[in-house]
This record gives sequence, C-alpha cells and structure tokens, in this order.
Amino acid sequence: MPDQSDSSLHRARAGGIATNSRKEGLLEFPGFDLVLGTDTHVGKTIVSAVLLRELRAQEKVPAYLKPVLTGGRGEDPDSDPSRCQEMSGLPGHLLTWMYAFGEPIDPMTAANRAGTSIDPQAIREKIRFLALRHALVVEGAGGVLSPFFEGGHGILSAFHPEDLIHCRIHLVSHPHLGCLSQILCALRALKPFSASCLHLVRRPVGDDWPLATSLNPDILRNLLPAIPLRVHESPSR
Repeated sequence: MPDQSDSSLHRARAGGIATNSRKEGLLEFPGFDLVLGTDTHVGKTIVSAVLLRELRAQEKVPAYLKPVLTGGRGEDPDSDPSRCQEMSGLPGHLLTWMYAFGEPIDPMTAANRAGTSIDPQAIREKIRFLALRHALVVEGAGGVLSPFFEGGHGILSAFHPEDLIHCRIHLVSHPHLGCLSQILCALRALKPFSASCLHLVRRPVGDDWPLATSLNPDILRNLLPAIPLRVHESPSR
C-alpha cells in the first residue's frame, strides 16, 4: 500500500522531460486522450491502460501522464502509474507524474497541507510537450470537478477552450445502481466540452442490484446516442 503518512510534494521522477514552454507556446495545442471520472476509484487507470494498449497496437508511441496523484508516491507498487504500467505493458520511462502527495484527499487540499500549490500552467505545458511527441493519455484525479488549483478549480481550468479542440475526453464511471445520475451530472459539468467516449467499468465485488447493472448500459445508450459507450471488466485485484 502507498505510504499515506508521507504528505510531502514529489516532482516528476528523475529523468523526466523538461519543457521548452517559450518555443512550444507558439504551436497549436496537440491532440491527446484525457481520462476523467465521475468519482474516485471508478476505473480511470483501467481505461487509461486499455487506451495505451490500443494506441500501441496501432503502432503509435504512447505515453502516460498522471499530473497529480494523492495517497502515496508514484513509485509505490499500488500507485496509478505503477498499476497502469502493469496493465498496459508500457515501458516504465513512458509513464510519469508531476505532483504526488501522501494524503488520500483532493489534489488542492493535499497541496495546501504540504505547503505548496499546483501550477496549472506547468500542467498545461507538460501535456503539450508530451503530446507533441507521443500518443498521450492523461489520467485525472478523483471526479470531473475535483479541486486541483487554488479557488477549487478543476483540471479542465488549466486549458484554454481552444486547447481541447483535438482532445478526446473519456468519461469513466460504473454500470451499477446510481451511475445514471452521476454520469449525467458529470456530462453537464464538462460543458462546453463533450465526452468522446463513455466507459463503464464493472466493479469486482458482489452486486446487490444486478437488474440495474444489466439495464444501465442500454439506458445510457438510449439517453446519450451521440456518445460511444464501452463496458470493461475490472481486474480482480
């Protein structure tokens, strides 16, 4: 398990890529895949690994970025980057993070409690840099509106609207009882952006309401006919 007693800030791992923001600030923002969730522990890392495997199968050079993680260090075996590497089979040098905090709370509060703050411009520049060189998958933290920056702003506030013209936003949730309201609220919160794909990850636990689980995917397909929907099985671990 991650060392949750360590609340200090950890910057990008040794050997991380530096960003020449002055030169790249003149370029159009590249496309990338952004994986967001309706909540924490809904399967964002699982979907990120699926996307990385698919990009690799298309003979692209994928990379993974977790801008902020909480609840441990990026090097921990149960961290999102480590789990994503295990599930995707991607070499370790193609998976990285920027900020890590030991306490399992929202990114903004974790940073404040560590005596620092998260820089939205640094995240934007890092994503641009990597997306210009790789088929990049970026995994968010918590839900769509989880506070990242001072004032409670979420990760989408790091971008100008035109930055995300070529971005593919993947919204991740579960197919179980309660998902309909969570998904519809998250899609409303995403506006003016829209989801490119909706992913439902089945939880590897007993299901007390199997009827809702069996019906919800088709209900969502009927409610949201313009958004492709995929269902994934969660690993048992």
